[in-house]
Amino acid sequence: MHNRLNSTAIDAGLKKLNDWALDAHKASIRKEWAFDSFKTAMHFFARMGELAEAHDHHPEVFSSYTTMKVRLITHDAHGLTHKDFELALAIDQLVANEFANFLKKN
Repeated sequence: MHNRLNSTAIDAGLKKLNDWALDAHKASIRKEWAFDSFKTAMHFFARMGELAEAHDHHPEVFSSYTTMKVRLITHDAHGLTHKDFELALAIDQLVANEFANFLKKN
């Protein structure tokens, strides 16, 4: 079992990430991306799945055409642990390195 993080550790973890949102109960973090095509969104999903397997931590994912929404929580800790922030950082790096040119511009 993993230890749930306190508010101070959660705030420090969020500062290392790129625009992840914290839920009201400080139990999960989430982020969404809008890609240029469904094909790109599915490629992102596959690459993120590889990261999740490598980290042995699996996100909740919602796909709606070109938009991917990801929620991270450590279920056995009933909240956030270091595993959530490590995977979020890896996902941010994946997007920056492989998908930055495929994001829809606002």
